[in-house]
Amino acid sequence: MVIMDNEMKLGMSRHDNQRRQSSLQMENTYVRFLLDGTEEGRYMALDLGGTNFRIILIEMKAGKIVNETFNLFTIPEAVLCGNSNQVFDYLADSIEVFLTDNQLLDENIPLGFTFSFPMEQKSLDSGYLVTWTKSFRVTGGVGEDAVQNLKDAIQRRGGFSVNIVAILNDTTGTLMAGSYLDHQCQIGMILGTGSNASYVENLENIDKWTDPIDDPKQVLIDLEWGAFGDNGVLDFMKSEYDFEVNKKSNHVNSFTFEKLFSGMYMGEVVRLILLKLIKERLMFKGQTTDKITKDWQFTTKCISDIMADTENDSRQTRHVIEEFDLGHVTSDDDVAIVKYLCYLVSVRAAKLIAAGLAVLITHIKKEQMTIAVDGSMYEHHPTLAKMIKDELHMLCPNTQAKFILAKDGSGRGAAFVAAVACKQSQLTHTNVYKQS
Repeated sequence: MVIMDNEMKLGMSRHDNQRRQSSLQMENTYVRFLLDGTEEGRYMALDLGGTNFRIILIEMKAGKIVNETFNLFTIPEAVLCGNSNQVFDYLADSIEVFLTDNQLLDENIPLGFTFSFPMEQKSLDSGYLVTWTKSFRVTGGVGEDAVQNLKDAIQRRGGFSVNIVAILNDTTGTLMAGSYLDHQCQIGMILGTGSNASYVENLENIDKWTDPIDDPKQVLIDLEWGAFGDNGVLDFMKSEYDFEVNKKSNHVNSFTFEKLFSGMYMGEVVRLILLKLIKERLMFKGQTTDKITKDWQFTTKCISDIMADTENDSRQTRHVIEEFDLGHVTSDDDVAIVKYLCYLVSVRAAKLIAAGLAVLITHIKKEQMTIAVDGSMYEHHPTLAKMIKDELHMLCPNTQAKFILAKDGSGRGAAFVAAVACKQSQLTHTNVYKQS
């Protein structure tokens, strides 16, 4: 916890050389407000996170959604392999189709843009692409403002009315989706294939903040905590299996923290431990199979299935073992060991996640708060949510923390950010906050 707190302070330093030392980006999202139940009007969201993307329209009255509609679009393979202008042209085309279908072409509706790619945010409505990821094999666009590129594409289509007021990632959206469900929400966390967190930070704690410290004296900070430890500060606690997972991963020496517990990697840790025990003839009579020796085949879903078993019922565990063609050499002790290994890596995950959340809670300094979580691992692992809650209570006994599942942060959350962006604009007479 001390290490993470130090990394956070370095990441929020006004000095460039200190910020570069930190493995936490501590990105300023420029979102200053949460939802408070007074939101009125119509807001749109463009949710771009992969080959399929959504455009969403919500209507709010007295802070509640009263109408919602969306369309799903698929980016053609030729566009995914083209240049960045083709990507943004396709997005602009799709927005125009959506507006036309819903008879909104002249409405100039505020839009929040979820752009789930690494970016450096310069203001609430500008984000500069660091690199394309996932299935995007696009040339160009790196170092450019994604919002401006989308605006340019809209102008190339004739300049139909839409007001892009904010750009964000899915973690910020999750916090905002949590704020809609519970106005006490102060933390948003993604816990799925990868992991990240955002939280409400007091401006007094942000050394690099250069704008006036005015009301509300807060801003949402995106930690990018999946990369916590990329500078080596967590190496002391990594096991031999963690180092091996890192070597096998697509991003060597990156995303250190999430490799310790997220859905992409946790199953592989268990598989490597099993292989070592088999090699030492401590399990399955020392016999391996093609399936158990293949990288990444023992998934976190396997762990979730096994953790659904009880002390006296091991049917799921035996089923998973049989899927790896090891059933014929399995003893009762082997079954017990597999269950215990899955329990151990799950407990470690809960402890690490709770420790990270505890650091955020100490920054927020509130006796009661809500933590919004989205992600397949949190939703489907049968015991992880309770484990995290129990561990957090031990670390922060004086804080009453409530966990809620806040789905669709990347969609609805972007529309919610558009709503508070309008509020910020009205209160400050500008829709752009800039930080030098």
